[in-house]
Amino acid sequence: MKTLFVTSELFPYNKTGGLGDVCASLPLALKKGGVDIRYLMPAFPSILQNFTELTPVYKFENKFKTKEINIYKGSIKGNPIKFYLVEAPELFLRAGNPYSDVCGNSWGDNHIRYACLSWVAAQFAELNIDGWTPDVIHANDWMTGLIPAYLEVLKRRNPKIKTSSVFTIHNLAFQGLYPFSVYEDLDLPNYMFNEDGLEFYRQISFLKAGLSFADKITTVSPTYANEIQTNEFGCGLQGTLVKKRERLTGILNGIDYSLWNPEHDKFIKENYSKNNFAQGKRINKEYLQSKLGILKNGKLPLFAILSRLTEQKGIDLLIESIPAIMMNNVQVVIMGTDQGNYLPRLKHIAEQYPDQFVVVDFDEDFSHQVVAGCDVLINPARFEPCGLTQMFAMRYGTVPFTRKTGGLADSIIDANFQNTIVNNTATGFLFDNYSVHDFINRILNTFKNEKKIWSNIVKQAMNQNFSWDKSAAEYMDLYNMQLNLIK
Repeated sequence: MKTLFVTSELFPYNKTGGLGDVCASLPLALKKGGVDIRYLMPAFPSILQNFTELTPVYKFENKFKTKEINIYKGSIKGNPIKFYLVEAPELFLRAGNPYSDVCGNSWGDNHIRYACLSWVAAQFAELNIDGWTPDVIHANDWMTGLIPAYLEVLKRRNPKIKTSSVFTIHNLAFQGLYPFSVYEDLDLPNYMFNEDGLEFYRQISFLKAGLSFADKITTVSPTYANEIQTNEFGCGLQGTLVKKRERLTGILNGIDYSLWNPEHDKFIKENYSKNNFAQGKRINKEYLQSKLGILKNGKLPLFAILSRLTEQKGIDLLIESIPAIMMNNVQVVIMGTDQGNYLPRLKHIAEQYPDQFVVVDFDEDFSHQVVAGCDVLINPARFEPCGLTQMFAMRYGTVPFTRKTGGLADSIIDANFQNTIVNNTATGFLFDNYSVHDFINRILNTFKNEKKIWSNIVKQAMNQNFSWDKSAAEYMDLYNMQLNLIK
């Protein structure tokens, strides 16, 4: 099985969210399972600096407003997967992240940049680039949504092409929308701009292109796969998803335990396991309290919010409830990147509660210390395709308190006295609608007054296995199913 895995993000080289984590871990698990998997990525500066040697394997001229597009092959030390890089300096050799400049402004030609990446990916199906033709091209999110469209064009012209496309939705809310006026830049036939193709309310939708033309569609949890077919979560694409439901599968993401494991995590103060978590959590909590400059007291419940500061993540709901939460003698640390102008309000709250409340910018290394040192992870997100932080938290004995949605519902067993607490199967707390009353009565009461129950929840959470092996096996079944259909 030969798979070309196409992504715009890859941890630790360039990452803006969970996409980078998933695209770093899933291909490794697939390779471990026997897949001949190779990356295709833009030659961003943050990627290029990790290669000591690159070999040219193909060149295209006068495409996507560039003089030439070069395809290079190379390897990164310590990574067993081969890389193909799309080098087009006019498009990719820029400062900033994959989508915006250093000031956070989106590049005005992102539609051309990611059309170029997608078009190059599709060419692998026909041109035998580097003597290698993939059986499957696996596209990820809107940035690669045009791959199935370009592949469809090639197949109509050349029926001998057998390469299949798999398109994974990591977050349906990000759709790659552009005005129809730029359609000519995409080098796609006019017949694709319709309600069964790229057209979305007279705009171009890169994500809808992936939904419309991919052979298989996956998303990052089974519950989210069902949710996005409804008006509430479908972001206007629910009709398309219902039409394509036969092709749609939800596969829960995993996490990389070589990076996230308290037994050997180099970023935390004290390593620990499920057999000695009480002492390990206490030492890490007191160390975190000292670093944050809040009152050092191991008995105070310490809560963490690790997320982008956006309405989707429910930060507005949390802000409204903070005064009521603070009255219960607790501590809160919020780590995240502000994407909704919430930071000024949060900093004002921090000034009011200097010993209890602190806000810090997101930092990958420090996030390990936050997860290890806190007692509870709070996630009131209005929707969550999968979420990874709750999986990190459970591994570190930090109990999640989250909304019952998407991958949160699929990965957490709710603590309730009817069965899961009695049977010692609970791994966290789920809610349908966020309320301070629920938070105080369920979380604080259990933490302070039900020590044995709390300890059992922590142990059970740490026992969960969210490694990528199971998810990778499901993807391999999907690849093979599609391959057998083509044969």
